[in-house]
Amino acid sequence: MMKGFMGRTHALLSILLMCLCMIIPLDIFKETFWQLKNNVLLFIVGLIVTVGGALLPDLDNSQSSAGCTLGPLGSICTIFMQSISSIIWTLYHGRNDKPPINQHRYFWHTTIVGIGFICLFWFGLPQEDTTIISTIKEYGDILGFLQDNVSLLFFILIMFMAVLCGSDMILNKIIKKFNIPIIVNYIIPLLIFIYTFTISFSDLRLLGICIGFGYLFHCIEDFFADTGCPLLFPIPIRNQVWRRCHFPITCQTGGIINTIIDIVALAIDILLIVFVFMGGN
Repeated sequence: MMKGFMGRTHALLSILLMCLCMIIPLDIFKETFWQLKNNVLLFIVGLIVTVGGALLPDLDNSQSSAGCTLGPLGSICTIFMQSISSIIWTLYHGRNDKPPINQHRYFWHTTIVGIGFICLFWFGLPQEDTTIISTIKEYGDILGFLQDNVSLLFFILIMFMAVLCGSDMILNKIIKKFNIPIIVNYIIPLLIFIYTFTISFSDLRLLGICIGFGYLFHCIEDFFADTGCPLLFPIPIRNQVWRRCHFPITCQTGGIINTIIDIVALAIDILLIVFVFMGGN
């Protein structure tokens, strides 16, 4: 079984990276993450779907926390992702690439996929003030609307998955800590999903980009984990297309260092969130 960061670690590190993006004065971040500063509720939803997006790459593994959360839908996604990854590996690999035991941390753990998600939602969703509900009413024909908005349909599916995975990862910890009724774990995701149908397309586009960046964050974070991941795919290195890149010093899954990283990341997350809203504007 391949080893990498636990879902909790990915969630904490992705929140950290998200908050850093809300501070770094680059145009790409000013046009995306910085916009979350203007709306606390949108920031909370953005944080949740960023965490959810960071958990989605591990759906290429049948034992992922995201797969457990999504149930049958997660199983379908796992089969699909493993099949696609296997086909791509068969069609394109180098002479020094060894046949994989399984497809975990291959194609779906490449940065090109994360960047692809970001570009899809960046260019595929409109920047408009109208909502999904109002647009459907104006359109008149629901089937026609769906046929003409395939990228929106894909976004709604990915959004649904990200909301479930992100809220489950965050809320489970809070519910267990403060003995909150378990039903909250089902109500909150439902309210968030309904919320996405009431906000503008511009905000939806922003949430989609958050999901894409969360996915990309996961791949970057695995650079520091045990086995690394093929960050540079499809660029061949020494006749290896699927060369796993990793930092010279890596972290063992579930070890003491991993636990320390979780604690430190949580502390930094809290400090960064406070800084962003209290003194980072």
